[in-house]
Amino acid sequence: SRRHWVWEVVLTMKFATAAVLLALPAVSAFAPASRPAFSARSSSLNVVVTGPEGKAAASAEEDLELTYKVIMAHVDTEGDAVAEEPVAVAAVEEAEEETVDISIPYDAAAQLAYEASDKSTAFEAFKAKYEEDAVADVMAKYVDISIPYDAAARLAYEASDKSTAYAGFKVKFEEDAVADVMAKYVDISIPYDAAARLAFESSDKSMAYADFKVKFEEDAVADVIAKYVDISIPYDAAARLAFESSDKSMAYADFKVKFEEDAVADVIAKNAPEEPEDADDDVSIPYDAAAQLAYDASDKSSSFDAFKAKYEEETVAMITAKKAARDA
Repeated sequence: SRRHWVWEVVLTMKFATAAVLLALPAVSAFAPASRPAFSARSSSLNVVVTGPEGKAAASAEEDLELTYKVIMAHVDTEGDAVAEEPVAVAAVEEAEEETVDISIPYDAAAQLAYEASDKSTAFEAFKAKYEEDAVADVMAKYVDISIPYDAAARLAYEASDKSTAYAGFKVKFEEDAVADVMAKYVDISIPYDAAARLAFESSDKSMAYADFKVKFEEDAVADVIAKYVDISIPYDAAARLAFESSDKSMAYADFKVKFEEDAVADVIAKNAPEEPEDADDDVSIPYDAAAQLAYDASDKSSSFDAFKAKYEEETVAMITAKKAARDA
């Protein structure tokens, strides 16, 4: 059974080795250029043959021994390659850490133009001429869109027959323009005597306007005064209303004097200070009110003073007895 197990291992190793050897050429296509997938050291595999003079193994034991040699030779080769791997990785990492300047220099355009030229001059001279030409080109493309002050006169002159010089034409053009503007001006102010003027135009004009104006203004003032309504209240309006409501048995002048006297007396009476209250209206309670009430309820067989003295003595004795009973 042990031999059978070894045989299975050998077969498995043979198939695995064959698969690795077949895959190595394909893998080499993706290997980095810094280290070939198959170096010269891999030629050690050619030292091991599959049998005498390249013939198949004569027995299972010989086949197993040859297979073991092939595998060990391959392992040794890969071990050498792996030992070199850190050096290659370090070189790649160092290259990746290098800074790449992507800035564009100021004279890049000049440099490109110089590279495309025949380089018949030095770069410094070429650069100076190149920048001068660039500035001139930009200035040539500048368009002035400002409108000059005399643009209207210039356009009118270009449309004329140019029989006169532009300077003389311009002076006349501006004078005509000012006159045209002034001719179109409309005064919309209203003169002070506009109403009188309108009334005069509507009249029969039987008199001069100056006389008509004076009379018109006098009539206008009189009309305004006539329409004035006095809404002020006269001083004796109250007396007048009272007189109209009376029997008019006396003249208004006498009625007015008496009305005003009565009105003044009425106001004084309403503003006089209040009189002190009567004694009957005194709501204060006298000190001996209780004794007085008790005396009025008695048979009044004695005088009030004697009754009052006895009443107060009995009251004090009763309060003292109640206090002693409460304290006990």
